[in-house]
Amino acid sequence: ADGAMYFTIGGRGTQSELFRVTYTGKDSTAKVEEKTTETPERKLLKQIEEYHQPAADAKKAVEFLLPLLHHDDRFVRYSARVALEQQPVKVWQEKILGVDDVNAIVGGVIALARQGDKSEQWNLLRELGRATPTALSERELIDVLRAYQLVFIRMGPPDEKTAEALVKKLDPLFPSKSDNLNRELAQLLVYLKSPTIVAKVCDELKKPSKPLTAQETAELLARNRGYGGTVASIQKNSADQQKLSYLFILRNATVGWTFERWKTYYGFLAEARTKAGGNSFQKFLTNIEADAFANVSDTDRLAIEAAGLRPAYKAKELPKPIGPGRAWTTADLVALEPKLKSGRDFKSGERAFAASRCVVCHRFGTDGGATGPDLTQAAGRFALKDMAEAIAEPSKVISDQYRASVVNLASGKAVSGRIVSEFGGKLVIVTDPEDSTKVVEVAMADIDAVKPSPVSLMPEKLVDVLSEPEMLDLLAYLMSRGDPKHPMFKK
Repeated sequence: ADGAMYFTIGGRGTQSELFRVTYTGKDSTAKVEEKTTETPERKLLKQIEEYHQPAADAKKAVEFLLPLLHHDDRFVRYSARVALEQQPVKVWQEKILGVDDVNAIVGGVIALARQGDKSEQWNLLRELGRATPTALSERELIDVLRAYQLVFIRMGPPDEKTAEALVKKLDPLFPSKSDNLNRELAQLLVYLKSPTIVAKVCDELKKPSKPLTAQETAELLARNRGYGGTVASIQKNSADQQKLSYLFILRNATVGWTFERWKTYYGFLAEARTKAGGNSFQKFLTNIEADAFANVSDTDRLAIEAAGLRPAYKAKELPKPIGPGRAWTTADLVALEPKLKSGRDFKSGERAFAASRCVVCHRFGTDGGATGPDLTQAAGRFALKDMAEAIAEPSKVISDQYRASVVNLASGKAVSGRIVSEFGGKLVIVTDPEDSTKVVEVAMADIDAVKPSPVSLMPEKLVDVLSEPEMLDLLAYLMSRGDPKHPMFKK
């Protein structure tokens, strides 16, 4: 209030000392003045800190602390909440519900989210729901949004009906005029699977990028003058900070994507790659992109690679099968089930997955191609018999999602492959299951008919190069969902 800053030096409570610090001249040289007299807030904080441990009289402590959740000073509110959490939950749990002040609502919800039972989630969401967003200041609304996030982190996701109601309430608030508020809204709406947030954020990504402001640069320089050169280079060629946060937030979005939105997302990612940053900047972008790609559907992965939005998967030099192989049938593979109970080798299974060329088309974990289905969680959807049939007789049952098509053109020619997208009046068809970059674009106006192919894109007899031990390890690898500690791998 008086233009100076106050610093506490030392420990908590009576062990600490308060100093008044002022700044002088253009060089902002700090001048530490002598110890000042105790402020009312400081005196109050000392009293609160006495309860930063279980109190001898918990009821008395709670009676003192609860009104402080309404205090105008956020440090007082924070300290009071920390002290409240140190007292038995049953003493204050009911008393934090039903208050009118938004600061007290947020403080009480955070305290109970941290210390209460998960069964209290509905009560906490009801309390937060009493705060009307349009009646709150920016700071208050951000606090409410972060309290929602903490409730979900601590107590798990809401049920579908509750999530839909919250999305309906928050969706109209994005975008706001505040970057800080937009980040919190986007993050929560992505988590709640809002059907519109991806489109809205992509619209924000399309807007002209903003460089670092002079204030932001000054703040960076103030952290450490030794980084001045790096900060100066970042300032000259910096990525839009708000868009970077959107890039990070959207990596977890699983609904609302279209091919046009993926183009926008990867377009800004490519732009960010050209910008300057710290030593880890490019690695952070790589991690963000990897997370985003892992969260999309198999169909979207193939469309993204086929469009050249990200480099297509290129298998390293594949190991050769050990062999000797044999002509594996569905019955042969099913008959191996008793031998899968234990004694298998995870690394050998991973090797067999590559040696039989499965990795070229199928993603498993974080590695593999995109032209075939992701097999990481296949064991959760299929029994061994179904998996054996898909391996030995790939054309017997073909999922519509991965079926190849024969596109007959008016010219009399035909194109065979997997249709991955329809964009700009054209069909994009991947013609080589082992290379997602080999595509043919066909104008919709030139198409005479599109028929499903009776033959799977997956070639037959790929696993016939494997011996029985290799096949056993491959099956265990697939059935384990990539868990090397699965009982099948115990000696």
